[in-house]
Amino acid sequence: SHLYGYYLITELARLFYLTPSQQLLLAFNLHIHFATIMGPSNPTKAVESSPSLDKSSVSSLYTFSNIFLSKAAYEQVSNEFHPYHKHDLNVLAHLITTPLGVWGAIQLAILFGSESLVLLYAVGVLLSTPMLTGVLHTILVALMVYLEPLQVTTVTEFLLEEMKNTSLFSLVNNQEEYVTPLTMCLLAIALGYGLQDLAHYLCCEKTYMGAYIYTQPSMLFLHSVWLLPLVLDAVLKRYCFLPNVVSRNRNLAVPVSNRTAVNAINEWITKNVQESAETTHVWPHKQQGTSGPVTQLEDDASIYAGFRKIFAAHHFDVKPVQDMNEIYITAVGAKKEINSDAVFYTPHTDGPYWFLPGASLYRVLVGVTPNEMVRTRFNLQHESQDQVLDKYGAVGFDYNRELHWIDHVPGKQNKERRSLVKLHYIVYPKGWHGYGNLCASLNTKYNTWARGNFLKTLQVKGAYEFVLAWWIWLTTKINSLFEESIGWSNLVYVLTAYALSKFVWAPAFLLLTSYRHYVVYMTTFAFRDNVALGYLMRDAKFYKTLALLQLARRLVPLIELPHDVPALLLACAGFGTTLMATAQLGFVRTYFGSELGFVEPKWIDGFPYNSIPHPMIVGQLFAYGSILVCLGQRIPLETQLLVGGHMSCYVLHMAQEMLYSSY
Repeated sequence: SHLYGYYLITELARLFYLTPSQQLLLAFNLHIHFATIMGPSNPTKAVESSPSLDKSSVSSLYTFSNIFLSKAAYEQVSNEFHPYHKHDLNVLAHLITTPLGVWGAIQLAILFGSESLVLLYAVGVLLSTPMLTGVLHTILVALMVYLEPLQVTTVTEFLLEEMKNTSLFSLVNNQEEYVTPLTMCLLAIALGYGLQDLAHYLCCEKTYMGAYIYTQPSMLFLHSVWLLPLVLDAVLKRYCFLPNVVSRNRNLAVPVSNRTAVNAINEWITKNVQESAETTHVWPHKQQGTSGPVTQLEDDASIYAGFRKIFAAHHFDVKPVQDMNEIYITAVGAKKEINSDAVFYTPHTDGPYWFLPGASLYRVLVGVTPNEMVRTRFNLQHESQDQVLDKYGAVGFDYNRELHWIDHVPGKQNKERRSLVKLHYIVYPKGWHGYGNLCASLNTKYNTWARGNFLKTLQVKGAYEFVLAWWIWLTTKINSLFEESIGWSNLVYVLTAYALSKFVWAPAFLLLTSYRHYVVYMTTFAFRDNVALGYLMRDAKFYKTLALLQLARRLVPLIELPHDVPALLLACAGFGTTLMATAQLGFVRTYFGSELGFVEPKWIDGFPYNSIPHPMIVGQLFAYGSILVCLGQRIPLETQLLVGGHMSCYVLHMAQEMLYSSY
């Protein structure tokens, strides 16, 4: 496939009157480039569930009826294309690289006076693909025709000049070089092709072209013509990636398959671990009687099936982290207030590595003894997701990100001390084994360090142990309050928006933080499967608070008392209506608790629901409308547009509720 690409580009170079030596140099550079990206070829490695191409079926594609009337040709190519593009990041990368390459080809045709080829391409795709795909493709081609290389060159030079003025790029050579339109087009085509292959390599997916290029090279024509529509189809199949915005419940709760291993561990604990006033921790792979059963649990089929419901096999790899595993036996007697065990009764996360992108260290608890008293609770999930871990049960959660704690079920008492196995697994991007090992190593080292501190505070004998125990509890409490109210991921989002506003585009922070809660509302309402209610409520409240603060910062200085008292009263009436509607529903139902299945539907007949349709949204619209009307021309245009944006989002969400509500 690379040789075929070299052939095409060499022919292109010949067309532009490059000398044979220049062509050879170009081909050599391309060879080094693509060899670096793709690495050694491995034709024996097949794509998972990828279809093989039949020669007769390929030849039957090239008929007028199949291409333009039934569109069966596009459907067949689409069915063959998508198994090579299962990874969301690969598709997202194609959404950038493919338009880049197509833009270069279109502008190249225009540059040499072949506008008719561009028109033929656009019309051919429109008539041979599904309607929505064809329309979207036509719009993109029209934009590509409008965006000329000189415009791109001007923008690029402006950005480079701006970067040269910053301290970071102060050492950049100030020599100006003009990039010709021809160079820009060729560069776009080369980058589009090369970065596309790089995306396949990074996502561990073979290319579609590699499946046919040696047996049916003529397929390259259809593949090239339909590549952008196929990418658009892949994006549409993923609903434009909007489901990824929704906060999902990533906890797993399954019964283990291997009960024999659980029984063996239970017997070993009974024979070898004496009752104690402090919790007991056993490292299973250092004990001859426990290493085998724990290894069997690490490979338990039910646990892996639980992971695969959360992490798709074409996106992630999962493997045990044995050095972190332990057997935990609870203390006998009253709970002590001043030692590290008190942390278990305090909302907490177990590790600090929430910032590792694409990787999650999971702790999976396996019940070894019967239990009906101790309950594991998750602060950012609905209470229905709390788990009383009984014998043979397994509960897993993100070690670094999921807030959890334990308490006692009222009126319940265990007949024997509670014992469980703590298993650990690293989940990381598929094929990125080095990165997965690094993440596992970081978590293991932290766990060893933290475990040592915990053991020191099990028996508080002096001032050092006392201070250490309090320090562990205090930092745990502060982290819990921050995560429950704001969240580390939201902090990263806000800081990124601020950086974009500071260095790239001034309105970025305002727009990205003013309307984010509407995106949370609408995507959650549209894609309701397995939603984490606590995360939804936290994010919606946080971003709405940010939006209101930014509105207040712009509107409050414009208020003139006592002239604007009527405006304030009208706005308060609108916001008050929203608050009363929230009080009638309660927070869980306000944030789609009924639609998401967490609570039973309930008919609300109190005010304002007995008088005003959709009072929560209507109240907001009334308040914002009153502000616009009463303050009038005093409001700057930017602020008027900002308020109008809020009202438009509420109208869209109200229409969504009216059209797609379950009730």
